[in-house]
Amino acid sequence: MSELETMPTDGGALRWRGVMLDVARHFLPIDEVRRMVDAMALLRLNVLHLHLTDDQGWRFESRAWPRLTEVGAWRESTVVGRPGNYGREELHPENEFNVYDGVRHGGFYTQAELRDLVAYARSQGVMVVPEIDLPGHMRAARAAYPELGYEPAAMGVARSWGIYPEVLRVDETGLVFCTDILSEIVEVFDAPYVHIGGDEVPKVEWEASTIARAQVAELGLGSVADLQTWFTGRIAEFLSSRGRRLVGWDEIIDEGVPVGDPVVMAWRDWTDAAGRASRAGVDVVQAPSLLYLDHAHGSDEGEPVSIGSGATLEQVYAYDPYAGLSDPSHLLGLQAQLWSEYIPTADHLWYMAFPRLIAMADVGWFGAERPPYEEFVAGLPTRLAELADRGVGHRPLG
Repeated sequence: MSELETMPTDGGALRWRGVMLDVARHFLPIDEVRRMVDAMALLRLNVLHLHLTDDQGWRFESRAWPRLTEVGAWRESTVVGRPGNYGREELHPENEFNVYDGVRHGGFYTQAELRDLVAYARSQGVMVVPEIDLPGHMRAARAAYPELGYEPAAMGVARSWGIYPEVLRVDETGLVFCTDILSEIVEVFDAPYVHIGGDEVPKVEWEASTIARAQVAELGLGSVADLQTWFTGRIAEFLSSRGRRLVGWDEIIDEGVPVGDPVVMAWRDWTDAAGRASRAGVDVVQAPSLLYLDHAHGSDEGEPVSIGSGATLEQVYAYDPYAGLSDPSHLLGLQAQLWSEYIPTADHLWYMAFPRLIAMADVGWFGAERPPYEEFVAGLPTRLAELADRGVGHRPLG
C-alpha cells in the first residue's frame, strides 16, 4: 500500500473517507460543490470524488475536444420520474414509455473553476479525485464526436437513466481521445489518483464491429470482453507515466486484473467485489449499496422519488468496512455515493445526504472505536446545526 503514503495520516481509522458527487446527471453549481467541501471538512471526510462525465452530460472543459462541452454538456429534455423501462432491460433507456419534461438542462466547469476548487478543497484538508467514465457511459461524448464509436452515427445527449449501449471505441482513435482528455485532467487536478469509471460497459457494439474483432485477434485476446482489461491497462500505464494511479469501479477486474496497480471501488457487494479484489492483491475502497445515499432513507414510502429503498441511519452507522475482505491490509477506506438521477437540486442533495453522511464519516474516522449509536444520535442536533450554519440542510430527524 505504498501509494497511500501520498495521503497523509490525519488520525482517522481509515485514510480514504470519501464522498462521490455525480454532477453529470444533474449539474451542480460550483458554489454548491464548495459547500459540500465545507461540510466534508467539518465531518473530517477527506476525498471528494467528482463524477464529471456520463451519458447525460459532460462537465469538464476540454480545450483539445471543445465540442464535449459545446454539445455534450447539454441535453434537451429529461425523463420525468422513473423511466418507463424501469426494470425492463430489454428496452432501450429511451423508449415509448418515457415521459420527458421538455426543459433544456446542462452546464460545465471551466478548468479555471476546477483549479480554484482543488486549491480550496486542499486548504480544507480535502483531496479532489476526478472521474472521466471510460469506456462506457459515453453517450454525451459520442453526441459531440460521433467518430468515437466504431460506427459513427448522429445522436443526442442521453435524456433518460439506465445503461446505454453507446461505448467508446478502444483502438488508436479512442486511445488518443483518452490520453488527450486525461492529459488535461492531470494538469487541473493534483490528486495522485484519477478515476476512469469502467462500470457497466455493454460489449454489443464491440461484438458487432469488424474493427474491434480484428483488434481482439491482433492482440491475441480471448474475446471482445478482454478488450476492456487491455484498454484499462493501457490507460493505467499512461496515468502512471504522469504520476497518477488509476481507480475504477469493480468491473475493471471482471476479466482479470489490469496492469498498473489499480485501485478498485467495490460497489457490487452482491458479487463479492471487495473479496475478489483483496484476494487478487488489489487495494479497495468500499462503496457498497448501503453507502448509496441517493437511495431513500430506509423505505421509500412517503419519501421523494428515488431509485428505491436504501439504508437507514442506524444501518450506516453499524457498517463494517472490513466485511468481505480476505486481506484487510488492502482496505484503503470507504466512500458514500450520491448519484444524481433523482437529485436535481442542492437542497435535495442535502436532504438525501444528511444525517447519514455524518454516520459514515464517523465510521471512517473512529472505526471500531466509535461511540455507541445512542450517543451518536444524541449529538446529532448540534452537528446538524453546525452544517446549517454553512448552508447545508438535512432530512428531519425522527
